[in-house]
Amino acid sequence: MPNLLFKNLLVPGSLSFILVIIGLLFIFLKKKQLGKYIVLLGLLVYYLFSITPISDMVIGRLESDFSVLSANEVDKAEIIVVLSGGSKADVLRSSEVLRISTLKEHSPTLIISGTESIDPDRENLSAVESFFINRGIPADNIHIEDKSQNTRENAQNVVETVEDEDFFLVTSAYHMKRALMEFEKLGANPIPAPTDFRKRRDSYRFGDYIPNSENLRKSDLAFHEHFGILYYIIFD
Repeated sequence: MPNLLFKNLLVPGSLSFILVIIGLLFIFLKKKQLGKYIVLLGLLVYYLFSITPISDMVIGRLESDFSVLSANEVDKAEIIVVLSGGSKADVLRSSEVLRISTLKEHSPTLIISGTESIDPDRENLSAVESFFINRGIPADNIHIEDKSQNTRENAQNVVETVEDEDFFLVTSAYHMKRALMEFEKLGANPIPAPTDFRKRRDSYRFGDYIPNSENLRKSDLAFHEHFGILYYIIFD
């Protein structure tokens, strides 16, 4: 919990807000010069991480080592593990599972790992299972792992089932590096099958330097992953 709180406070969206509040507090306490500098720093953080070139850079560092699984690689494993976060990214992850499945001669074993959500705005794992069944994956081939609260628990619970068998790991490209660390630490043999790439482009136009909330969200996701990787390296 303290680790999660620490990471959430240091992502650009939260940090810029905190800096502005602290700056205003200093101004209120008659330390106007210092307060103005802190407010400007907060606004600068907000601006930089809300523009496309910077948000692409921070999330691109996470995605650059991975590419979409090619058709000639689909015979490397008979198991697909998809990490479900109950979010919009699940649509793309589900699409990648279907793409891999249709390229294979026989229906693979599918493990859906995540948490069964009670939030009406989030798609629960039962709905994800029905989605795959309705698109031709036999119900007997689908296994639900619904006890995991985070990536570490995803790995621990899935490895109990797959043991040392090779499997395709389907998750968002920006999350793949951290997910692989967790699975490989337990001796598992994941084959990256990334999707949901967030980096938009390599060259930019004037409009890309205008801040927007989607870029800030992308930067926050990247920082969350970078902090998770750093925590893993230092403490595990």
